[in-house]
Amino acid sequence: MGEDSGDIDSNALDDVAYLGRSDNRLELLSVLSLEQATRSELEEETGIASTTIGRILNELQTRGWIERTVDGTYTASPSGQVVIREIEPTIDAMAAVRSLGEAVAWLPLDELSISVRHFQDSIVVRSPPNSPLEFVDYLVEQIRNATTFRTLTFLDPPTPAGEAMQSGVVDGDLSAEHVLAGGLPEYLRDRQKSPPQWQDYLEAGANVYRYDDHIPCNLFEFDKKVLIMSDRPEGGGGAIESTEETVRAECRTLFEKYRASAEPLDADFFA
Repeated sequence: MGEDSGDIDSNALDDVAYLGRSDNRLELLSVLSLEQATRSELEEETGIASTTIGRILNELQTRGWIERTVDGTYTASPSGQVVIREIEPTIDAMAAVRSLGEAVAWLPLDELSISVRHFQDSIVVRSPPNSPLEFVDYLVEQIRNATTFRTLTFLDPPTPAGEAMQSGVVDGDLSAEHVLAGGLPEYLRDRQKSPPQWQDYLEAGANVYRYDDHIPCNLFEFDKKVLIMSDRPEGGGGAIESTEETVRAECRTLFEKYRASAEPLDADFFA
């Protein structure tokens, strides 16, 4: 594309459409980007009919994306290597957007070093219209089953979740760490809402930090799972759930970034 948003190369669009219209084309180019293969080897590896393979190989050669070697094998050309390297992440990103729908807006992509494509296997967890507390029940279950629990949030925990947090820490079953943002620590102290009873909660071993500025999302991290919620109050009824290691590592880095800029609180703050 050029500076003009309408300046789109029609030939480039044709190349994208060509690959997008056939899984077989993508699969063959992907295989040949990794290894050389004959037509019979491609048929055995992919299960694609020999006649289809022959037609696609001819098409890919015409586009300059594969080459035939002197011994009769096929391999991706340098341009074909680039094509498959660029198109596969784009397809993964589109799959993630389709899967997440409007919830994709909850992701703090500007603050992550990974892209939306890493969320293609994530799911959206939210309460159905006829059962508004189902998400709270789900959150409580995650806390009770966890050994570690970290949050970056401006949300006051629902009472059942607070109960699970407090009992887990007091009983020694849960290690908890919270970065509370947007005036939430003062709100909890002044309102003295329980549970958890924050003074007792800290004395039992929980770690709590105060961050006064804006946070990009509400983040809940469990042992091997993260929940990402919107940075707006209306997003509190659902979350994007991921168990992918890359996503979890990136969310851990995000949490640590805000924790490093936050002020640690002691139990006396909530007295």
